[in-house]
Amino acid sequence: MKSFTHFWLLIISSTLCASCLCDDNPGRVLCIDYERLALLQFKQDLIDDANRLSSWSSVNIDCCMWDGILCDNFTGHVQELHLRGPDPELEDASTQMLRGNINRSLLLLKQLKYLDLSCNDFEATQIPSFIGSFQNLRYLNLSLSQFYGRVPHQLGNLSMLVVLDLGNGPWLGNVPMNSMHWLSSLRLLKYLDLTGYDLSMASDWLQVTGNLPSLVELHLPSSNLTQIPHELPKVNFTLLTVLDLSFNIFDTLVPWWIFSLSKLVSLDLTRCLFHGPVPGRVGGFQNMTDLKFVHVSENDFMNSTSVLSGLLSVTSLVSIDISTCNLSVPILGGFQNMTSLVSIDLSQNFINETLPNSFGNLCNLSYVDLRSNYIRGDVSYLLNNFCECNSPKLDSLALSANFLSGHIPYRIGVLQNLVTFDLAFNFIPGVIPNSLVRLSSLKVLRLNVNHLSGKLPDSIGNLTSLEWLEISFNKLNGSLPVSLGKLGNLTYLSVHHNLFTGDVTEDHFANLTALTILWAEANMLTLKLSVKNWTPPFKLGTLKIGSWNLGPRFPSWLRSQGNLTEIDIGNTGISDIMPRWFWSSFSDIDFLNISHNSIRGTLEDLSILAPESVVDLSSNRFEGPLPGKFNEADFVLLDVSYNHLSGSLEQFLCPSLEKDRSLQVLELANNNLSGVIPDCWMNWQALSVINFENNKLSGGIPKSIESLSSIQSFNIRNNNLSGKLPAFLLNSKSLQIIELAENEFTGSIPLLIKGEETKLKLLSLRLNKLAGEIPEELCRLTSIQILDLAHNNLSGTIPTCFYNFSIVSRRQQPSPLVFYDVPFQIRVLGSALLVTKGREYEYRSILYLVTTLDLSSNKFSGPIPKELMYLSGLRWLNLSGNHLSGRIPEEIGKMTSLESLDLSVNQLEGRIPSSMTRLTTLNWLNLSSNKLTGEIPTSTQLQSFSESSFMSNALCGPPLALCNKKGVPPDVSAGGESKEPNDDESDDKNWGFIISIVLGFIIGFWTVVAPLFASKWRSTYYNFLDNVWLKIYLACHKNSF
Repeated sequence: MKSFTHFWLLIISSTLCASCLCDDNPGRVLCIDYERLALLQFKQDLIDDANRLSSWSSVNIDCCMWDGILCDNFTGHVQELHLRGPDPELEDASTQMLRGNINRSLLLLKQLKYLDLSCNDFEATQIPSFIGSFQNLRYLNLSLSQFYGRVPHQLGNLSMLVVLDLGNGPWLGNVPMNSMHWLSSLRLLKYLDLTGYDLSMASDWLQVTGNLPSLVELHLPSSNLTQIPHELPKVNFTLLTVLDLSFNIFDTLVPWWIFSLSKLVSLDLTRCLFHGPVPGRVGGFQNMTDLKFVHVSENDFMNSTSVLSGLLSVTSLVSIDISTCNLSVPILGGFQNMTSLVSIDLSQNFINETLPNSFGNLCNLSYVDLRSNYIRGDVSYLLNNFCECNSPKLDSLALSANFLSGHIPYRIGVLQNLVTFDLAFNFIPGVIPNSLVRLSSLKVLRLNVNHLSGKLPDSIGNLTSLEWLEISFNKLNGSLPVSLGKLGNLTYLSVHHNLFTGDVTEDHFANLTALTILWAEANMLTLKLSVKNWTPPFKLGTLKIGSWNLGPRFPSWLRSQGNLTEIDIGNTGISDIMPRWFWSSFSDIDFLNISHNSIRGTLEDLSILAPESVVDLSSNRFEGPLPGKFNEADFVLLDVSYNHLSGSLEQFLCPSLEKDRSLQVLELANNNLSGVIPDCWMNWQALSVINFENNKLSGGIPKSIESLSSIQSFNIRNNNLSGKLPAFLLNSKSLQIIELAENEFTGSIPLLIKGEETKLKLLSLRLNKLAGEIPEELCRLTSIQILDLAHNNLSGTIPTCFYNFSIVSRRQQPSPLVFYDVPFQIRVLGSALLVTKGREYEYRSILYLVTTLDLSSNKFSGPIPKELMYLSGLRWLNLSGNHLSGRIPEEIGKMTSLESLDLSVNQLEGRIPSSMTRLTTLNWLNLSSNKLTGEIPTSTQLQSFSESSFMSNALCGPPLALCNKKGVPPDVSAGGESKEPNDDESDDKNWGFIISIVLGFIIGFWTVVAPLFASKWRSTYYNFLDNVWLKIYLACHKNSF
């Protein structure tokens, strides 16, 4: 569409200045003196830093020869002023722009027909109203020159105007315009561009523009338009060929009168949020036979078979953009006959079709974007078809984030015009063919997140135009090619999460002078430098080489990378003292990971790091106190866990703060911190995660914790904390994890406030000194999925209301617990140490999938509530070590997710319910030390457990001894009581057994062990054992000879 617009402007401009381009008259008239003086006065008010108007001087008296000036060859009057500045997107554009003020002296140019001051910088001044006095003006372009304020209504006096371009661009801010009536008198106007002006109050915009009889192009993008009629009694846009209403949020049914504009060549409705279908209307585009450019992204009216069929019937189409339109109806097969198509964008839709091979037959295609859909099929067929075109024009192919398979064909090297090749986030296996290095124009290569294997071609360095190389998350192996060092234009290199091995040397980076991002973590590479004081040729902004072998010395070459904002050298084998220069060299760091090394030293002043930074120093050997001036730092995440830090938290957390801090995650676990938890948490309102586990903290939980309205995880496990549990923790509306296990807390479990809703998913009070009963209010923790109250002094009965736990009862699906998302480094910040199957496990990433209820080692009594058996989502249940009585509920068979069940050391009686045979997921069971009787129900699952699972009961049947005819163990009487010998017999047998053991030990010791103290006897004894062992070995293996 832009090319069409530029072509039209070129035609108009050529027409206006045709008489000035041919100068065959040797006696051409010089410019008018007063006009020359007017131009010099105009220049005097301009600021021309680039000296663009150097030819404008009193020395050169013929102003018609000045740069940007065109005169009439016969009269000498100045007719055209061409002072357009550079493209604003150019790097040094601002230094080339004219600035200052526009002098009224221009009014002396009475014959001025053409005025172009676009792409300059007039410092947000208003458009001069005197411009409306140029009665002969036909072309006025003030776009992209940062004019601000209202458009002067005097511009409506320019009755000869053909082109009016005032577009400011949305990045400069919208300018209010209450009415467009001033345009009504511009009867000759063919081109109108008001991009970026606020027309939300100009209710007459469509009436005024529709009554401009000569209008050919209308550009009103980003104009805050919200109202548009669905029908027009009469459409006056009889000559309109270009309509651009993009980036206006109409959010209404698509106005059907647009489809009656039969002469339209270009239509841009991008992000207008037009809906459909329109009742009683079908088709739409089929009558717009001249259409070449259609850009209608972010409009869901396109998700219609009728509308799409009408569009695909227009065979003259050159460019189509239907991205982000919620497309789900079939569309891909409709392009097979559109041979004129040059550009197609169907990205970010819901297209669920097989990729047709016919796409590859559209040999005029240069741009194809089908990213982020559900497209299936073999990509190799499509690519081979493109390769068969006589003169392939394809320069951009983006198919990422689909479900494509196949392989990259060897013929890919035929597509010599290819600049962008993007197959990322698919399921493409195979190798990267060597022929790909023949794509000499390639700038962007994205093959990441596929199933590619094999080696990266050794000659990858032949892609000298390459700027972006992304091959991460594959199974590529071998060494990194040394030829990578030839890619002098490369700015982004991402090879992380592959199987690369071997050494990386200085040669790999030899000419990478443009490189700003190096992302190569999660490989098995070793940086091997031959130059001791190597200085890299690049200046990186991002360095992520975690899991490389960099150590044992700290990499000194990092000191040269002062532009770094992201550093990841975690798990790189560094065993060294942290250099002092490190903290002062990277003041702009917003992501730092040096975790899982053996770095020593003390923590310096971290406040020098960038605001809102992520800092991970965990799993090292830092010692000493926590860093000072922490109140001046502004982290989002700070992790110094698993170090040797000591001292108190008071000075670290409590100095007065001048402003709110951004800290969300504070990980200080597994250190030697001591003292009390300070009572100054009101200073850290953004905190979401606090982890102080495995330290030596004492005292109680401070009340100011209650002020943390965003807190989600609070972990102080395994400290020396004491006192009563504060009620505000359990009543928090934000907390999801409360981990208080292994402390010295006393008192009872606090009550929940009635009516308060909580998000609590994990509550662990294990190994404390809590007493009393479980309050019924605890059942209002409906989101709970991990409840661990084990090893306390709790008593009473088990509440029947645990069925209210909606996740455990499968009335609600579990969702991930607290996490902090760094791209490709999602950190699960919620953790728990749980006891299951008789062992202790730490859970992090899959914690949200765990459902457990552990009430073991308390003093609970009474029966097991049958309501507990309806927790069909519960995976682990431990009620052992209590005083529970009665029978195991028959309904236990409904706990179909149960993996671990421990009811041992209670007073349960009766038979094992037959419904337990339905617990097919059960893989750990302990029913020992109860009063259970009868035969163990027969099932593959129950008979797979060892005898210890059923010991100390009156049970029989596999895996225990078989039952007798009465259905009881052989050593149990008919009355169900074990046959016990009398006390005398028992005592006699026990004493005889003890005496025989003592005598055996004495004889054995002095005949076998004692002689070994003598070297001669020891040697003889060992030789004897060797001979015996040899004979046994030969006897056992004689058949094999």
